[in-house]
Amino acid sequence: MRSHRQHHRLFQKVITKEEESFLTRQHPWQTRKSVIMNTSRLFSFSHLTSPTENDYDSLSSLLNHGGSILTEDLERYNTDWTGHFKGSSKIVVCPASVEEVSSVLAYCNRRSLGVVTQGGNTGLVGGSVPMSDEVILSLASMNNIYSSFTEDDDNILTCDAGCILQTLQDYASEKNRLVPIDLGSKGSCQIGGNISTNAGGQYFDRFGSLHANVLGLEVVLANGRVLNL
Repeated sequence: MRSHRQHHRLFQKVITKEEESFLTRQHPWQTRKSVIMNTSRLFSFSHLTSPTENDYDSLSSLLNHGGSILTEDLERYNTDWTGHFKGSSKIVVCPASVEEVSSVLAYCNRRSLGVVTQGGNTGLVGGSVPMSDEVILSLASMNNIYSSFTEDDDNILTCDAGCILQTLQDYASEKNRLVPIDLGSKGSCQIGGNISTNAGGQYFDRFGSLHANVLGLEVVLANGRVLNL
């Protein structure tokens, strides 16, 4: 296994001075090292293709359960919360069901289209925005809550990944329950992103990690396969 320093030397070998100079002008806020690492990541995904107008039409035809596609005013989807990380995606796919997510990912996998899954986009490290022109898969439209809490011993909350944390907290509170996570970004972050990052918060010491409170997941792999875990 290469050390971090060895990786850094490898990065330096694949980037020309002209490329580094260009990226430094494009991203003056970055250090030289981060520019080098970011560029190498782009090179490692060079096998991916850019979405075309035909892809837009094909992806739109897959959304038969209320989903939608956005191709205008995408600045907020391409920029993370800090404003430091910016992509150049031209399309945001907003599926409304697991079936649509599966169909979209299966299509992108066949076409070698890069995909960035995006929740509330409240992260601080650029993980929720594209590096280039990948397809953005926004889960904002998947915001259904399925638990009714009709029984006194029914304490399992089942919901879509795109549910806003604040919405879940308010719903649980109305039913005399409590969601075991609380964050400053609860008004915009989504539970799917909370779980994927194992987000902490002020309830961590009392209830444990968020992963420890998750009983099951329905997930879609990059090839569109659906798993129930």
